[in-house]
Amino acid sequence: MKKLVFVLIAALGISCSSYAQMSEKEIKKATKAAQALVKDAKKEMERDDVVDKSNAKRLIDQAIKNQYVKDWYLTWYEAAEVYYRFFLDEYIKSNDPSQKFDTVRCYNYLSQWIQYDMIADSLEQIPNEKGKTTREVRDNHAAAIHQQMGNFVFAGIFYFNDRSDYKKAFEMFESYFNTAEHPMLRHLVEDDSFYYENKPYYSYFAALAASRLEDWNNTLKYATIATADEKFGEPALELMCDAYKIMGDTVNWIKNLKDGLTKYPTEDYFYSNLLNYYNLKGDMAALEAFIEDMVKLDPDKANNYYVLGVIAYNNKDYAKAIDQYQKAIDRDPSLSDAYFNLGLSMIFQADAVYDSKTIDKNGRFIDSRSAAFRNALQEQKDSYRKILPYFLKYRELEPSAARRWGAPLQQIYNQLNMSKELAEVEARMKEAGMEF
Repeated sequence: MKKLVFVLIAALGISCSSYAQMSEKEIKKATKAAQALVKDAKKEMERDDVVDKSNAKRLIDQAIKNQYVKDWYLTWYEAAEVYYRFFLDEYIKSNDPSQKFDTVRCYNYLSQWIQYDMIADSLEQIPNEKGKTTREVRDNHAAAIHQQMGNFVFAGIFYFNDRSDYKKAFEMFESYFNTAEHPMLRHLVEDDSFYYENKPYYSYFAALAASRLEDWNNTLKYATIATADEKFGEPALELMCDAYKIMGDTVNWIKNLKDGLTKYPTEDYFYSNLLNYYNLKGDMAALEAFIEDMVKLDPDKANNYYVLGVIAYNNKDYAKAIDQYQKAIDRDPSLSDAYFNLGLSMIFQADAVYDSKTIDKNGRFIDSRSAAFRNALQEQKDSYRKILPYFLKYRELEPSAARRWGAPLQQIYNQLNMSKELAEVEARMKEAGMEF
């Protein structure tokens, strides 16, 4: 025990500044003392009479901080041995209800074990003075890492769902992929069909965690891979679009929105974003061309026809607007705005016909006692009777929207001399704070 205390003091009592002032002999002595830490940790691990390996962990934790052995691959190799043991001991508890399992500790041991093995392997692959390298780490540890690396995914899910710790979750998901891509595992992973089949699936988890961190570069990195997944391909593409938009990359944002709409024509995300984009640009010609393409992709989508109706309405092409709104209603009878806009289009159309027949070329009304005037008035009333059901349907679907349906119903009831209905509507309009 006295020897162990001396080793610890010798290994830790020398600062970096004093290192430069030490003689070669003193450096060799300090290095030998530091190496003794590693060797003592190894002996502690190999002792069959001691179940608790805390002393080995304490020794190796000191060794990996020691400047004299930080570049010695055996330091990190032994550290990996220690932490692998601690990981397994904790992991076994997860399957034993009688034991207290510490999830965070287990995943920390997992991370440290594999990290230390990777450091050890990297140092071992540096050629020695004879230009040769060895394979102790790869031969002895690669298979165990490959077997257990999937626990990084479970760790990521744990931190994401149970802790809402998105930073830690992303680190765990990324560690899964970094581990699989490390040279020491290449020979094992290249034959691992499970890894490649599930890589897009797990990539979505990494992309989602990165997006919660507003780490848009990593969101794009992993979401791009995840688009190949059958289940998460569509939401992964949404994450990509969000990232490009927030990053201000309009070209790639629009490109991926269009790609998404082509692959998933029934998903509203891509449709609504593109629709808003063209609408905000005020490019109605491009918007109409876009919607016409969407009709070809998804002929049953009611919103396509609704938007075409809006465009025609804004162009005062009421006949076309009526036709498009009717197509929208045929495909979705609950599309309330289609009833309202169709009714307005019919009113404008009926009033235009009425004006054309009752106003002469000088802009004056013809004689209201004439047969032509009475016929035009009757034709307008007949049109209003056909229009009324559309506004009544809109009112049924949107009962609280008196500020919208009040005025057109008031106009129709007044024109058709429906006094009872007119009084009721005007009362509702008054309740809504409307003046008339």
